[in-house]
Amino acid sequence: MSEPVKDDEYTEVHEEPRTMSEDDVRDYHGLTLNEKGEEERTGPQGNEDIHVGNVHVHVVSLETMPLWKKLLFGLICVAVIAFFLVFAIAAAWVFAIGGAVIFVAGVILYFLRKYLL
Repeated sequence: MSEPVKDDEYTEVHEEPRTMSEDDVRDYHGLTLNEKGEEERTGPQGNEDIHVGNVHVHVVSLETMPLWKKLLFGLICVAVIAFFLVFAIAAAWVFAIGGAVIFVAGVILYFLRKYLL
């Protein structure tokens, strides 16, 4: 039978706490744990590139974007939406006029065939 191990027989390792430099923190893309030891999932902060295997993702944060870029982006979005609305209205107009022309031609042919031929 083995003897119980006493507390003073354990060896303890004392390490100095290591700190990461600002560059290491900025470029760190590994697992981050919170105070409870659970995985902390935080999204990318600011504009940065993420490499996962062969996939390259460039993340753009709207918070770090200058105001003139935000306004230009909004203006472009409004212009694209307006273009598609005008295009849809024009297409509906063309189909409505085309349908009316075909309907009128059909009515004329119907009466010509019924009463003249």
